[in-house]
Amino acid sequence: MRLNWILFVARRHFRTRRREKGHAAALLSVTGLAVGVMTLVAVLAVMNGFQLSTIESILEVNSYHLRLEPRSGEPIAPQLRERVAAVAGVEAVLPFVELQSLGRGLFGEPQAVLLRAVPDDAVELDPGLAGHLEVIRGVFDVSDADSVVLGAELARALGVSVGDRVTFLGLSGGRLDVRRPREATLVVAGLFRTGFLDYDRGWGFVSLDAASRVFEVDDPPIWGIKLTDRFADRRIGARVIALLDQHDSDAGVVSWRDYNRSIFGALRVEKLLMSFLIGLIFVVVGANIHQALRRNVYERSEEIAVLKALGAPPHTVRLVFVIEGLMIGLLGGVLGMATGLALAANINEAFGFAEGVVNAVADLMAVVLWPLGIDVRADFSIFSPTYFYIMEVPSHVYFWEAAGIFLFALLSSGVAAVAASTRITRIRPAEVLRYQ
Repeated sequence: MRLNWILFVARRHFRTRRREKGHAAALLSVTGLAVGVMTLVAVLAVMNGFQLSTIESILEVNSYHLRLEPRSGEPIAPQLRERVAAVAGVEAVLPFVELQSLGRGLFGEPQAVLLRAVPDDAVELDPGLAGHLEVIRGVFDVSDADSVVLGAELARALGVSVGDRVTFLGLSGGRLDVRRPREATLVVAGLFRTGFLDYDRGWGFVSLDAASRVFEVDDPPIWGIKLTDRFADRRIGARVIALLDQHDSDAGVVSWRDYNRSIFGALRVEKLLMSFLIGLIFVVVGANIHQALRRNVYERSEEIAVLKALGAPPHTVRLVFVIEGLMIGLLGGVLGMATGLALAANINEAFGFAEGVVNAVADLMAVVLWPLGIDVRADFSIFSPTYFYIMEVPSHVYFWEAAGIFLFALLSSGVAAVAASTRITRIRPAEVLRYQ
């Protein structure tokens, strides 16, 4: 019964009009919370989208989830490949060798190129690699030792296309002689695009046969392992190590967490700092809620005095205002979460709408200012492919992040309400109601 009357009074306080300012304070508080939640959800969704696309490109194209690296210079026994591939959770095993080189095409200026030597059937062996390599021209075919598949931006910098020849100066291998550098001329079989500029601008694929025969690189291949769940790398890595020990192999197992520690750590710090800076809006909104509820307590001092005179304990009266603050937080959080999720799901449409509004205003101003000889026409674009290496803005929402934002908004309003309700303990019914 006690909780029923507390909820009843809290609802009445939340819905009824204040003496002077009406619902302005509550509406501003709800709006501030909603804007904060919406902004934080949308910004984190876009950051998650960019980071996830970056991480997926790095793991699927470059680092793999696990790497078996020979330590003594001796290659890993080929018969181990099938046994490693048979480990539960392993999706693909792909040997490769990396070659540092300088490429020279139609344009005279050489370009730094990392050539990755892979098996002829690499895209069949590694579905993840095939899914992140979009062949935009030609075919992904390195079966010929004299063929190469280049990144689209690299081919543009070299001035070559499918069927053209590119000369590579090899800079890798234990037998490298700077006095007589090895040069090889390869034919471009295809052009690929990953969406990650570093790879599209500086990578090429050749065959393992080309690495040993054309570039004379005798480094043992590294084995890249793809997992069905990349977060199971420690568990599956321990199984692979046990398998290597059984065959007296000295190869080391490197996880994607260790191999990409610096870049993934930088992405994590960037996200935390951005969340902290945007989350400061909740501090401002919490202070606004605190001041609004303090004023509410002052305006309702007679009602509070009556409740206390009728026997209501001070802590239950305080609970009325705490629940009122939680109502503000709940309403603002729900509205902000709904608009934030809608914005995150339609972020490209929102940017397109903003670009259309800005361009429409610019066209209108151009018509108005044209008689004065002032030209303000502009083709405004927020994320133009001319300046950004993206075709659309990615977005991804994690449930636990959205839930955390909602709970933080609710907590900020609750803490503000608790702090504002402390004045209730100092209200004495006899002094307030003496002249009523």
